[in-house]
Amino acid sequence: MKNWKGMQAVRLVAMVLAIAGIIYALEFMDRRLAVWFWVGVLGVGFVGLLYTFRIEQRRMRLERRAAERRTKRPGRRSGRRSAR
Repeated sequence: MKNWKGMQAVRLVAMVLAIAGIIYALEFMDRRLAVWFWVGVLGVGFVGLLYTFRIEQRRMRLERRAAERRTKRPGRRSGRRSAR
């Protein structure tokens, strides 16, 4: 989990740098290729953040379900009748 938070921080910093790069490229460079490079970096950072957020949400949901299953009484079954 610590690794994921570190990667999220790296992606967030990359996105901030990409925004700064876009502004710099628009202001001081004649070539539009530099702008598209920074737009691409920003897009990759955004997709990476979205991906790690979704993974983290899924992990938390699975942990919550596992905790709910552990707290249920083992002898009780809901919705099933015993076969006689």
